[in-house]
Amino acid sequence: MVASPVFLVALLAAAAFALPAQQRYMWMPDGNGLLHLVDLTQEEPTQRLDGAKDVTLNLYTQKNPTSAQIIQLNNVPSNFDASKPTRFVIHGWNSAASHMDHIRQAYIATGSGYNVILVDWSGKASAIYSSARSSALEVGKYVAEVVNNLISLKGLNLNTLYIIGHSLGAHAAGVAGYNLNSKLARVVGLDAAAPLFGSTSLPNRLDATDAQFVEAIHTNGGLLGWQDPLADADFFPNGGSSQTGCGLDVGGSCSHSRSHQYYAESITSKNFVGTQCSTYKQYSSGSCSSNPTAIMGEWTPTSASGSYWLDTNKSSPYAKG
Repeated sequence: MVASPVFLVALLAAAAFALPAQQRYMWMPDGNGLLHLVDLTQEEPTQRLDGAKDVTLNLYTQKNPTSAQIIQLNNVPSNFDASKPTRFVIHGWNSAASHMDHIRQAYIATGSGYNVILVDWSGKASAIYSSARSSALEVGKYVAEVVNNLISLKGLNLNTLYIIGHSLGAHAAGVAGYNLNSKLARVVGLDAAAPLFGSTSLPNRLDATDAQFVEAIHTNGGLLGWQDPLADADFFPNGGSSQTGCGLDVGGSCSHSRSHQYYAESITSKNFVGTQCSTYKQYSSGSCSSNPTAIMGEWTPTSASGSYWLDTNKSSPYAKG
């Protein structure tokens, strides 16, 4: 029997993912969900990231909800209001700030006056994965430098600052928090990238010490995303490895992106409710039904601690309530 091309692609992908942790090749999605075969051992000579040239900080507020003002290291646009909460959002590999725009839309829709800053490092993010991984850490350091300046120039309140990142951007968010002069309120890791981070020291990846409170949402753990708890509160929707409604999901693109889709929805909804439990199997059996619960996403209480499990709907709105 001759296998169909689609079957062969699926088979090859499955074989690649079955390799051990030190595997060389891996299928990885870009911001549009297109798969690329990545050589994790490949390196290319790259210039060190120059934040002023390689990173664009796009500020959106109620005064400019769709047309960004650009924040520079020593030049803060007039619409930035330090009396309002601030949210930095950092994208991942082979992606761009535009792929996080639904998060901007959700914050603006609240009418609460957020300073929403979409961090675009798409030039460096489009390099081979190993190079982009290194650049992501430099992005985090640059964001920290900008935040420290916003504190001194505009009186930014760290207690109302969140830095949110997806995939490689999750580690950039953690590095940003680690490099601030003082602790910010919250860092949120949205399916923090797993490839090439297994033996990374804590200052160079997301972990629970990066902010006053660190939250992680795991949606493709064990493939593209980090599988184990790494925050103060870790949420595992649908078990944390594959997401309902994503079908076959060869390469994990759909499940990986659900993390930021869930987060965007959580900004205007408090209906993602996780139950503290040791495993998804125990949660699904109902044996943890009397355990503490916590809202996942924007409104997670800082009292939340440990691992939380929940199920979602197959399509938006994802929260079951």
